[in-house]
Amino acid sequence: MQELSKVKGFYRVTMDELAKEAGVSKRTLYRYFRGKDEIIEATLEKFMTEVAKKMEEMITPQDKPEKIFSSMLTILHYVGGYVGNPVILADLRQHYPHYWKKIDDFRLRKGQEIIISRLFLDEENKKYIRDIDLRIVTTAIIAAIQAVANPEFIIRNNLTFEETIRQLLEFFQHGFLKENLDIDK
Repeated sequence: MQELSKVKGFYRVTMDELAKEAGVSKRTLYRYFRGKDEIIEATLEKFMTEVAKKMEEMITPQDKPEKIFSSMLTILHYVGGYVGNPVILADLRQHYPHYWKKIDDFRLRKGQEIIISRLFLDEENKKYIRDIDLRIVTTAIIAAIQAVANPEFIIRNNLTFEETIRQLLEFFQHGFLKENLDIDK
């Protein structure tokens, strides 16, 4: 489903095409899934599990802020390669908003975990962060992600998912990190 949806989106893919891609009969497919919605949900669940695993592998407790932001950008490029596909974004927006909500909740939860635990609560990284109330920063970041890194904004402004995320991360990085910091000290 993941590869086929990159070309056709979720909405236009038929059960016949899914069965053919999987190398099974349509009947076999229906034995495991009640319909296309369940396949879409399983595909997105698998994808989110892969993203969570990548986050755990790439962002370690000893990482400095610059490395954390760099890793987040790498992960978001991976995410953007699939969910950021214009066909998939349009499908999620128009036909499957409940799945976009699920993805949105996941990315906000994981993003908040990283920001809070790896940047603001990590004693070593605190020295690189401006003295701003954690509640304000996390709320501002979450609001910015919801407002900017969503299908409606990206499509309406003729942006790419990757470019939107890159600029948003750059804004976050320079918005609350101290100026002229030397991470290597």
